[in-house]
Parts: sequence; C-alpha cells; structure tokens
Amino acid sequence: MGIDTVLDLRNASPKQMRAQFGVVMERTCNELRGISCLELEDVMPPKQQIMSSRSFGAPVETIEELRESVASYLASAAEKLRRQNSVAGAVYVFVLTNRFKEDEPQYNAGITVPMDDATDDTLALTSAALRGLAAIFRPGFRYKKTGVMLTLLSDKCARQATLFDDPVARAKSEKLMAAMDAINREFGRGTLRSGASGVAQRWAMRSGNRSPRYTTRWDELPVVS
Repeated sequence: MGIDTVLDLRNASPKQMRAQFGVVMERTCNELRGISCLELEDVMPPKQQIMSSRSFGAPVETIEELRESVASYLASAAEKLRRQNSVAGAVYVFVLTNRFKEDEPQYNAGITVPMDDATDDTLALTSAALRGLAAIFRPGFRYKKTGVMLTLLSDKCARQATLFDDPVARAKSEKLMAAMDAINREFGRGTLRSGASGVAQRWAMRSGNRSPRYTTRWDELPVVS
C-alpha cells in the first residue's frame, strides 16, 4: 500500500471505510479521529445482587460449622454492599452436598429471608442468614458448599424510612460498620468479624497449592539475598 493510498484512506468517508473494510475498521478510524463509537462507563453501576460462596476444604456435617461459614460469607458480601452504598432487603441462603459423590445421600436447599428493614448492617444480615440456615439444615448429610446472596438491593441514600425507625440505633450501626471496614482494610479482611464466624474454621477452602500473590501481598514478594 503506497503513501497516496494511505492518505486517501485517512480522508475517506465513514461510508467508504465500511464498504471497503467493514464496520470494525470504520469504528477504528472514527476513534482515531476523536469520534467516540463505544460508550465507556466512568463508574460501574451498582450490582443488583451480591453473592459470596465457596466450596469447603473438608466435608461439613454439623450446623455449627455451617453457621460459621454462612456468617463469614455474609460478612464479605455485606462489605461489598457498603462499598457500593447500597442496602439489602432480603438474604438468600443455600446449602449443597457433593453431587459427584453418588454413593452419598444428596441434599440441596435454599431459602430467602426478607428483612423487616433494608440494611447494610453485617450483624442484622447475619442474624437473618442464620435463621434461614436453621430452617433448611438437615442432619445426616455431608455438605460440600454453602453461600449467601444479598438481594432486593437499593440505594442507601434513597432508603425509605419506616414508622419504627430508631435514629440512635441506626447511627450506632453506621459507626460500627465504618470502624469494622476501616480496620479490615488496614489490617486485612477478617481481622475484625462477628463471633458467629468462628475461629478455627476447619471448613475453610484449602489453598496450599495457591500461586504466590506477588501483586497484592507484601509478605509474599520473593526475596533475593
């Protein structure tokens, strides 16, 4: 392709570019000329649902360990909820056994627990999630996975007040959640959490074969001596 051809292409109309090379080349040329063809989102829109779930590192059979996992996953989801400045009107909780273990009894269940008042408070959401877990738990199964999903999300600033609102309690909740998020950002996720999350967490997903997190953890950077 000669210089004259290049100059002709630069001066060609969008219709000529589309006819000669197709719509992709037409858009590329328009972008190079400063004409936007693709809309870019400066701010990601808030999520309509927030889910937190992982498979267990070892099968779980007791409701106590299931409660710990649900509370832990709920704390993670609630943190994301506050980050996008939203409140949740309901919590969905589910439990699963390992469907690949065909020789074991199978059980899958889920339940949606509505909130009396839309909130972003970890403690209130955890309480609702644990009530849901108690309703669907069945003994005698080896559970492989559980999780929570925050639904009916709405903008916190547009939250509708109710007749039974307690401004003092709401202010305390906001201060507590802000302090919790600040501490966890500073010292690592899970540094400050509810007692329902447990301590030992035998059920936690195994990560022995995980690749080093060079880009996010200072303590995992390689050291040259």
